[in-house]
Amino acid sequence: MVIVYGGISVDPSRVEDVVAAGTVFQQASAAEDGCLEYQLSWKVGEPENLRLLELWSSVEAHEAHRGQQHTKEWTEFISAAATAPPKFTRHEVREV
Repeated sequence: MVIVYGGISVDPSRVEDVVAAGTVFQQASAAEDGCLEYQLSWKVGEPENLRLLELWSSVEAHEAHRGQQHTKEWTEFISAAATAPPKFTRHEVREV
């Protein structure tokens, strides 16, 4: 299993755009093979801090996600809306 967690700060003037684009992206990602959970949310107390939680059944499923067109488009979009570089960590875990 692969867990990806992190966040990115976005320009306050772009929050509505991020919500609209993020909703579409989240739905497309959640529909991919091997996606167990895909969640975008705002951090309480830091309303411009977008949080990400991804759960994938395998490394291969996560790598396939990273190559999807909607992922490439989202990455370009959110990079343009960001006020700082993203901080994400990827963990490969073994289920017990």
